[in-house]
Amino acid sequence: MAEFLGGIVARARMAITDWIDFLLVLAGAGTSATVVEIVRSWFPEQTKDIKDETLATAIGFLLFYFGGRIHSRLTAFGLGVFIASAGAWVGEYVKGFLEMLKKK
Repeated sequence: MAEFLGGIVARARMAITDWIDFLLVLAGAGTSATVVEIVRSWFPEQTKDIKDETLATAIGFLLFYFGGRIHSRLTAFGLGVFIASAGAWVGEYVKGFLEMLKKK
């Protein structure tokens, strides 16, 4: 598991090499919901029971990890989609715990 996570971190470091990659990461983070809509339009039956956060996280990871095979800049864009959607995905689980901390 440590090797796998180390590989992801190394790939993330390689994904941002210049300012264009940085802008692509930001664009990916900002458009993760749109990416989900596009995938749902192409695969409505296959994605109907999947939550948006889960689908966006999977799409982002696939673009980040395998996007370089299509175009080198897709890795940076996928990294942005993955970071934004993984944060939203984890936020759904942490939300209940943080709600307990609210003063009543």
